[in-house]
Amino acid sequence: MSSIEELVVRHRDEPSPTLLAEWPLLRLLDQRCCDQLLTDLRREGQAWEVQNATEHAWETTPDEPGLYMFVWRAPFAFDVAENRRSGDLAQVLYVGKAGAHDNGEPSAGTLRTRYRDYVKHLRGDPRELWSPSHARTRPQLLARYLTLRPLEHWFTVIPNHREIPLLEDRLIKLVGPPCNRQRLPKLVYGQPGPAF
Repeated sequence: MSSIEELVVRHRDEPSPTLLAEWPLLRLLDQRCCDQLLTDLRREGQAWEVQNATEHAWETTPDEPGLYMFVWRAPFAFDVAENRRSGDLAQVLYVGKAGAHDNGEPSAGTLRTRYRDYVKHLRGDPRELWSPSHARTRPQLLARYLTLRPLEHWFTVIPNHREIPLLEDRLIKLVGPPCNRQRLPKLVYGQPGPAF
């Protein structure tokens, strides 16, 4: 039994940890916006590659610029009669960029080096899922949710360094990954004040 399986058995009768996902419905319902992002991703990059997120997956990850995502695929799938549809339950947890232009110059990172930066989270302790503290910062969110299994690493090579930040921003705004929460628009509640 893996450590996450042991923890599930141990905590079976306790309240379940949750994954707070906020789907930006306005963007997802905007078919033209979705189609344009797909067109731009196809024009600028290659087809998305998918690999299991393991400690050694960096060895087969390209040493090139691009976009990447960590995707959790719950170990449950519906039987779907139509072969064109998947019954899998998947959630994009994090979207990132590698080798993007920052301040006019490409950054030093590549898909491979960026992946190696996340290995510490992949090695993390799955007990973090049951932590009573609220994860607020990106490192806290990554430490908690990149321990989920099975976890996939998706990436696409994008040679044009200048396009990477814009594509990353649009992808984050479209899929609303919980570990990119600090980048998502926030609602602020409070007492209304005078306009003047």
